[in-house]
Amino acid sequence: MTATPALYTMGICLLAGTMTVGATRSASWFEARTTGAKALTLSGAAQFGRVAGDGEASAFVITLGAESPTGAVLFTRYGGERPTPGVYRLGEDTAAVHAMVVTGAPARPTGAFRAITGRLTVTHSVGDVIAGHFELDAVGYNATETTEEERPLSAEGTFTATAGR
Repeated sequence: MTATPALYTMGICLLAGTMTVGATRSASWFEARTTGAKALTLSGAAQFGRVAGDGEASAFVITLGAESPTGAVLFTRYGGERPTPGVYRLGEDTAAVHAMVVTGAPARPTGAFRAITGRLTVTHSVGDVIAGHFELDAVGYNATETTEEERPLSAEGTFTATAGR
């Protein structure tokens, strides 16, 4: 009879531990789809933080999939300010948030595309979490065709990023 309560207790502890691990893993994630020059599904971890420049103002960066084997999306906001909930214009001018899509694994990238237009929508920005979604139109090149640098790529996705360490 004492074995049954012990089994229930152990089962509850295992369930709680599994839920905690799952919550930790799912706290940082992103998923995106690309069309155009590359048709891919990108997914992986998502992080954010401030990056100091060499004698320049810092930048605030949201990195989606830095270690993903399929690719990454990077958002850079110059000035170092953390984005609050709202809609941010993506583009190449200094007032816009800059975005880049890099396809392929970090050690073997297959393409690089810079956003020329789009939106980054931040829906939550509190403490160690920033969440939102994006859509962008970019131009760039495939690693096998570097002479054609204006190949079109569109991407859209969603993310929940945690503070980088």
